[in-house]
This record gives sequence, structure tokens and C-alpha cells, in this order.
Amino acid sequence: MENRRRRRKSVSRVAQISQAIKGRDLAMLKHLARTGAGLETTRLRRRAWPLLLNFRSLVDQGTTLLHPDEAQVDLDVPRTGLPKSWEIRCTEHAVQRRQKQLRSVVVSVLRSYPWLSYYQGFHELTMPFLCVFGSEKPTQEAMRMMALFFVRDAMSSSLDHVMQQLQLLYVLLKAIAPKVHTVLEELQVPPFFAISWVLTWFAHDVDEFASICRIYDFLVVSPPMQIVYVAAALVKHSESEILAMERDFAMVHTGLTKLPQQTREWDSILEDSWYLQSEYPETKLQQMGCMLARRSAVNTFEATWTRLDPARPLPFTALVATKAVHPLAEATPTKSATKNATNAAQWPLVIATVASATMIMYAYLLAQP
Repeated sequence: MENRRRRRKSVSRVAQISQAIKGRDLAMLKHLARTGAGLETTRLRRRAWPLLLNFRSLVDQGTTLLHPDEAQVDLDVPRTGLPKSWEIRCTEHAVQRRQKQLRSVVVSVLRSYPWLSYYQGFHELTMPFLCVFGSEKPTQEAMRMMALFFVRDAMSSSLDHVMQQLQLLYVLLKAIAPKVHTVLEELQVPPFFAISWVLTWFAHDVDEFASICRIYDFLVVSPPMQIVYVAAALVKHSESEILAMERDFAMVHTGLTKLPQQTREWDSILEDSWYLQSEYPETKLQQMGCMLARRSAVNTFEATWTRLDPARPLPFTALVATKAVHPLAEATPTKSATKNATNAAQWPLVIATVASATMIMYAYLLAQP
């Protein structure tokens, strides 16, 4: 009986999503993407994501000139696997075909906006979109919007601005999970355990295609900073497990990195993150911790995203003035942004060294097949 009710509810939700897509009811579509089981199926996502991501709102033209980061793309793409799903064929031929498409998509985005810098993880962020759309052209459109409006801060010349966002993760944890924050502070664990969560929207850390798509449903209708709130909600959700960990730097750090693999309750985590964002909006959170750059994607999103209209496409420079350089090219971290979010003081040299080792470890993990 319970299974029948669930099936009826699912069928009803699918009908609601289809109707919202057909009627271009973006308010309803955003609500459905954000709540419950999200957009349910790959077929529905293939129709809904272009509407939610404002496809055909930009008129920028690409270039045939090589991008300096293409060599790194060529190293990363062959190591990129496919997510686990009964929908996805994982034969050697199918994987190679997707990898070829993946390279084309990533290179297209970089050549369209040469001032963007590729980061290791952007290819993993791209793959789920490619698996949903199944072809290069719509995936290119999706990743242009991702690069320009959601992960633009990560595509500057360094990851300094992403590091600031990770510091704000600790500001959140101090407010919502003080016991966990105290453990991290005592062990001086930097927030880099979450860097792949933020850079890849958990695509690097979650194997199941269905879970990745559910996360993407939620994040494509949220501001770019929402991924940090999701990270905080995940840590809060796993509070008892974290507090039960052996009080050892390596054990806690490793345990934190494994949290996304262990959870199956993404619906409730995403919902909790939405309430977190409402209680601690980006402006308030920055005031509590460190101020992000004025031209950060976080601080320009509302003013730019709301101006997008497929009926009146604009060049990106009409939204964010830039002269062939990244909008953050002249931005430097604020004085407060250089402080440790856990103790309001600069990390000791040994912790900075561990943090660097963590970054190297992440790059190594990305390089593994």
C-alpha cells in the first residue's frame, strides 16, 4: 500500500514538472527542482535545465585560438570516468566517446572566454551535465553559464577566492555545529576537506548518478554560494559521526572527506541548506567572517542573473565589465580574509604546510583513474 502511494505521488510530481516545463512556469519549476526528489528523471532534466540555466541569454562568440590550459585538460579528461547508473553505458567505447565530447565542451568554454582559467575539477563538474544532455552543444551552453555565473571565482588565476568561501564554511559551522567546530579548531583542521565538494558540486565525491543529479537540480536554482551551505548542512547532518571520530588530525580530516560517499539522505541535507541560507544569507555571513571581493560571483550574482533574458541576449561584458581579464584580476583578499576562520588568527606555518599538502593530495586524487 505504501509503495502504491509513493508511485502515485511520483507520477503526480512528474506531471507537475512536465506541466511547468510546457508552460514555462519558472517559479514552479524552481520550486520543484529545489524540493522533494527534484526533477525526478534524466528526460525531464534535459528539458528543464536549459530553462533554469537561461540558455541562449548570451551572445558571446568563441575563438579558434588555443587556450593556455588545454594541455592540463588533455591530461585530466582521459582519467575521467562515468557516474554509476543503469542509464549510463560504461563500455570502453562509450567512455572514450564521452571523454572526447567532454574535452570538446571544456575547451569550447575556455576558448569562448580566454580570461577564464581552467581548474582541476571543472571537467568532473561538466561530466554529469554531459550525461544528462547526451551531446556537446547543450552541455557547452550549460557550462558557459556555470563558468560565468556559478564557479567563476574558481576560474581566476588562483584559488584564493575559493579559499575565502571555505573559511565562511567554518563561520557557518561555528554557528550551527559548535561542538564540531570546536573539534576542528582544537585539531587545527583547515577547511580544505571540502574543496572538491565546492569545485565539483560533489561530482568528485558521489558515485551515484541519481544523487549527483539531485544535487545539481538544487544548485542550478540557487545562488553560487549555496554549495557552501550544502557543505555545512552535510557536516551538521553527520555531527554524531564526526564527534565519535578519534581525536587525530589525519583521522578527522580523512573522515570528513568521506562524508559525501556515506550519506544517502541528500533530500533532507539540501532542504536544511536552504534554511541555512535563509538564516545566514551571504551578506550576513560575510559580515560574520570575511568579506568576499566586490566582483566575486557571489556578490554579483543577483544583479547579473536577473538580467538574463533569452529574448534579449547580451554579451557577458554588458553584465560584468571586463577587458579581456578576469573580473577578480585586480581583487586581492581582504585583511580579514587572510585569517583562520576557526580562531581569527593566521594559521601557523605547520598548518599552512598541511593545507598545501592537502591541495597536492586533492590534485593527486583527481589524477587517479
